[in-house]
Amino acid sequence: MSLTEQYALDLYRAARRGEPAPPAPGRHDWRTLRELREHRDVRAAADGRPARRRGRHGRLTDALRAVRALREGLAALRRRSTVPVHELPDPCEEGADRGRDVVGRPLQCG
Repeated sequence: MSLTEQYALDLYRAARRGEPAPPAPGRHDWRTLRELREHRDVRAAADGRPARRRGRHGRLTDALRAVRALREGLAALRRRSTVPVHELPDPCEEGADRGRDVVGRPLQCG
């Protein structure tokens, strides 16, 4: 059931029971999230655990970590690509073995 369908069902039930209409979805989302976070912190304190808070700049530090990891990955790729690649013989060179194509068949030159 979608959010809109649930809201329509709640409106219908409230109208049938003569109760006030429920708030529209999305109106109090920030307040609800804040209350949920406070509840989680209180439960953590009651259980004797530290409250896990990322701090004010949590998303910023997450983004910086992601950028750093991306840079390290790109640097590793660059280091790996500096290894000399095996040079393929010239397929049209004179000799018994003239090389092979991409699939592995012998090349026919000239």
